[in-house]
Amino acid sequence: MNIDIKKLTSCGSDWEINRYNFLNTLKQWHILLKKNQLYPVLDYSINLNHRFQELLAENIESKDWLDKEVNGTMVNDRMVMLDKAHKISYQLNKLIDFVSWALNMNNQILTECYALKEFVYENIHIDCLSEFDKFKGKGYLIAPDNEKKLYKIFLYELTINWESEEPKETLELNLLRSIPMELLQESAEELISKFVKYSQSIYDPMIFKVDTELDFAFNETLLPVIKEKLMEKINLNSFYC
Repeated sequence: MNIDIKKLTSCGSDWEINRYNFLNTLKQWHILLKKNQLYPVLDYSINLNHRFQELLAENIESKDWLDKEVNGTMVNDRMVMLDKAHKISYQLNKLIDFVSWALNMNNQILTECYALKEFVYENIHIDCLSEFDKFKGKGYLIAPDNEKKLYKIFLYELTINWESEEPKETLELNLLRSIPMELLQESAEELISKFVKYSQSIYDPMIFKVDTELDFAFNETLLPVIKEKLMEKINLNSFYC
């Protein structure tokens, strides 16, 4: 489902076939989005956009140089045309046309992805069930998987690593338990409270609860957005409430 950009943009390839293959992949992405499956389509589309932007900038610069060669050079008062430069310039024009077209097509997918993500983001709410003044770097999260009618309990851990002399926060979610909703006679708050009480893996941990009525694909759509919102809720400027 991902796109081999190097193969797709190789000079001398059949550009019509490339267009067909590209459109076929975008069609697969569009089908997934219609099923409300946001990832990995969003990641693929963003990466594709970055690579195409780089390719376009690089090849436009090369084309500007080649155009001067194609226009000819004066040698002994005679205009000399470089045939090789002309052929390369022709291929570059084909490549630039293809990448420009592909960027436009991919932007339509990106727009659809961002619209879906915004809708999901606005319809997910995370509440803190713990008292304040607690260490927030590690704790529990309970979230509903309405599509499969489950409550999912996660252990989360927030770590900070240094990259290029800048701190980078990483949030990991480890699924501990999936519990069918039909078996429960208690609320999500009571369920996670009982789970934490008897797990005893962390002393007096932070607990967060996700509320949403969305029944979209959990792993492909809800979970990545939940992680993003949980990062914001934890407040990256401090490990404490």
